[in-house]
Order: sequence, then structure tokens, then C-alpha cells
Amino acid sequence: MRQPPISKGPVPTMKLGMHRFIIGVVCALLAGPVSAYAPPAARAAVMDNDLVGGVRIGKTTALRAKAPDLSIPSGILMTMDGRVLWARDPDSVRAMASTTKIMTAVVAIEQAGLDDMVTVDRAAAIVGQSAMGLVPGERFSMGELLKGVLIQSGNDAATLVAEHVGGTVDGFVAMMNDKAAALDLRNTHYANPHGLDQAGHHTSASDLAALARYAMRIPVFREIVGTYKAKVRSDRYTHVLQNHNDLLKSYSGAEGIKTGWTDDAGYCVVVAARRGSVELVGVIMGATNEVDRAKQAKKLLDWGFAHYAPAQVTTAGAQYGSVPVSDYVDISVTAVSAEETSLAALDMAGALETKVELLSSVRAPIAVGDRIGTLSVYQGSSMLAQIPLTADHPVRAPDFWETIGIFFIRLWKAIFG
Repeated sequence: MRQPPISKGPVPTMKLGMHRFIIGVVCALLAGPVSAYAPPAARAAVMDNDLVGGVRIGKTTALRAKAPDLSIPSGILMTMDGRVLWARDPDSVRAMASTTKIMTAVVAIEQAGLDDMVTVDRAAAIVGQSAMGLVPGERFSMGELLKGVLIQSGNDAATLVAEHVGGTVDGFVAMMNDKAAALDLRNTHYANPHGLDQAGHHTSASDLAALARYAMRIPVFREIVGTYKAKVRSDRYTHVLQNHNDLLKSYSGAEGIKTGWTDDAGYCVVVAARRGSVELVGVIMGATNEVDRAKQAKKLLDWGFAHYAPAQVTTAGAQYGSVPVSDYVDISVTAVSAEETSLAALDMAGALETKVELLSSVRAPIAVGDRIGTLSVYQGSSMLAQIPLTADHPVRAPDFWETIGIFFIRLWKAIFG
């Protein structure tokens, strides 16, 4: 039988108090360094510097209540046409992991033919980590190889693309940096085509979103990143590819784009999704694990679709004033909107406001649909759209005798008022 511990009697009160004091001092000294090294995501889900619709949250209770609570150090949500809906430290320079391959694919598509045949060499086949599984000597078309880059996130495939398009990997990386400069990606610099951690290889959330918006305008890129599973065939083997982006099968409307992970970058994803007429692109940087990455991306997209939605601006045939026809004395045409128009707007950025600008006059002949004005739509200081206003009915030009009559009418009015 185990014996109970021998009691040594109560600890003197004074000694116990001293022990507690020492422990308290040690904890206080450790609290600062420990909190300093804690991930930013662990300290707050909504941060004062977060931007909603371009407005810094700060201590504003109303904005804080509506802002997305995301546990990431950096990210951004934009519309596909470039409006920033939410951002956290969007210009912070960070490692980018395999989101690098967005630029790899863009440069390859623009600089090489998709039917180009590429032979696998040993240098590409042994890059390591995430791989398509290339075998030295087999041959692929560039189009099939790009599926290995974007779907399987193959570092071997990215290296082979770089060698083929740039002549050397360094030559291709120079092309990547030239393209980054052309797109004004000021926080971006590439050191390799695959994204493994390397000095001088970095980007930012805002740059990734801008690059993604550009890349999604390329049809073949959009098609590949929206593919979850594929088989590609070389002259020797069939390679089965599966996308690391589980959002493609778990999130309604997901269209891509690219995941990534390295020690320096953490877990990242650039994601695009469409619901109805609204298409969003989001960037998550520095998530803690793969599950958390998907969770944060879903929360960001859900918030975007909940708060950025179409609002009706005008109905077909709505009237916005009249414009005199200068050829006549007392004839005018009414300015109308040709069709019903809705615009997506961020609900917490204020009400939509319109401004009507009409021509001072218009000369005949006038046809139905001729533009005679503009309806500008604003939200705060941002112009969201300009909608043409057109003539509601035709007006023919006056004939010779009508012109003479109009002249004398104007002369009479000028003399007698």
C-alpha cells in the first residue's frame, strides 16, 4: 500500500506571502515578452487599424460591431472591379508561399504557347516538397504543365515552366519581377517561381489581390484555378492532380484561386467567389493551420456577400428633367434612364446618392436613345457609376419654311419680349 506523504506542518504565513510576491514579479516580467511574440491573430479578432469601406475602425462602436472578426495578421477583401471592402495591414510585406505560382502562371501564359512541348529535366524533378511528380525525360504541353502548377501546386512543374519560358530559372524570375513592376505591385519581389522561403521573396495582401484580379481576366487561368481534380497526360504517364483549395468543393460560388504554406508565410490563400452579380476576391495571410485558413476565408467571404449586395438605382423610363431643342422655340426632350439599373454597394458605407447632369441644349434631329445627360451615382466620396440618360422621343430637324418662321418668332421675342 502506498503511504501518504509525511506532513511537514503549515508553511509560515510570512514565507508564503514572500513566495507569492516572487511568483507575481516573475509572471509580470514574463508577460511582456510572451505577449510580444504571440501571433497578432491571437490578440484580437477586430483591430483598430482594420479598414471597412476605406474607413479605419478605430474605437467606433458601430463599425466594430459590423466588422468581420478574423484571426489573421494580414488580409484583404476586394470586389473584382477593385473596390476594397475590408483590409487588415494590407501593405505589410510578408512571405507568400505557393501563391507565388499565380505570377508564374501569368508570365508563362503570356510569354509561351499553351501547345509548346516541354521535356522534364532532372533539376526540375528534384525541387522537392509539394510536387506534381515529374519524371525526367517525359514531355508535356505547356497547357498541361500549368495544371500541375496551379492545381497540384507542383514546385517541380513551376521550375520546369521557368526553365522553358525564361531559358533559366533566374531569367524567368526576372520576367516575374518585370511583370510585377508593370502591374505596380510595389510590395512584391520574386526570388523563385515556386514560393519556397527565400531571402527577397515577398509580397503583400493588397498586391496579391491586385494580381489575382488581373489573372482572373485570363480565361485559361480562370478555368484551371477553378478545377478541383484533373488528369494530365505526358508522352509516358498519366498524372492525377488534386487541388489543395478545399473551398472549391465546400464553399458555394468558389472559383479558385491558390493556396500556400511555408514556415515563414504560415497558411495563405487567395480566393475568388461569385454569387449572382457579385464577384469577390479575398486574401488570407498567416493563418495558423489548414483548417483555420479555410475557416477565415469563409468568414471573410460570408461577410462580404452579406454586406456588399446589389441596390436598385433607377428604373427603366424614370425621368430626370428636360433638355431644350435649340432648333425650335418651345420644344424639348425628356431625359430618361433606358433600363433598370442596380449597383452593388457596401451597406455600411452610407446611402447611395445621385447627381444629374444634362446638356444645356441639343440640336435636331434627335433619335430615341440619343444621350443627353448623365446620372452619376455616389456612395460617400466614391463615384460608383455613371449611367447615360437618353432622349425619350424623336425630334426631326425643321424644314426650310419652319426655319424661317422660327427666325421671325425669335426676332419678335427679342424686340418685344
